[in-house]
Amino acid sequence: MKFSKFFSNVQETPWYRDFLKPVINEITDNSTLLDIGTGTGKLIQILSSEKNIDCVGVDTSSKMLLEAQKKLKKTNTKLIEIKTDKNLPFESNTLNYITICSVLFHLEKDSIDIILKESRRLLKNQGKIIVLTPTGSGNILTLLKNYFSPKNLSIYIWFYATRNRAGPWTKNLYLEQYALTNSLKYKRKIVMNGFAQVEVLEK
Repeated sequence: MKFSKFFSNVQETPWYRDFLKPVINEITDNSTLLDIGTGTGKLIQILSSEKNIDCVGVDTSSKMLLEAQKKLKKTNTKLIEIKTDKNLPFESNTLNYITICSVLFHLEKDSIDIILKESRRLLKNQGKIIVLTPTGSGNILTLLKNYFSPKNLSIYIWFYATRNRAGPWTKNLYLEQYALTNSLKYKRKIVMNGFAQVEVLEK
């Protein structure tokens, strides 16, 4: 099975909805939103259909975006393929929210800073960058306690595949320092029974 198809299936599981829930709760209805690294589009599918959010999803993978198109046929969302480390093709000061889920902790500092600089450019005043990542914390027993179900088998793959990079990201508090340096408001919350964190930077 192609990874894009596999990932699309993962996004339909109960645990993945639980992962996205803190981001969904942070966003108010009838807003404009850009999802960077949208993958196969589950977050913007939920936001457009359940909260009437005007969503655009961007990704560097054409295969991921093809899978996203299948999910988003009945929505008004837009999908755009972008190039790595390039400016985003949108006007400044036009968005209420930018979401970045399971992306930044995989990247090197230069790439992170390009994404954050572009995100700040695109946000309206009081707009928010919402970053969701795994923490790398927890163990198999806690996973079993909270997510034991045949439908949630992929969470174990996710946990072991992300923990080595997620742990250092969580400890480094990079976004807190970035917010301080760039005069942004910052808040952080551990979610998903300790397995994830959501960080919010407000312009």
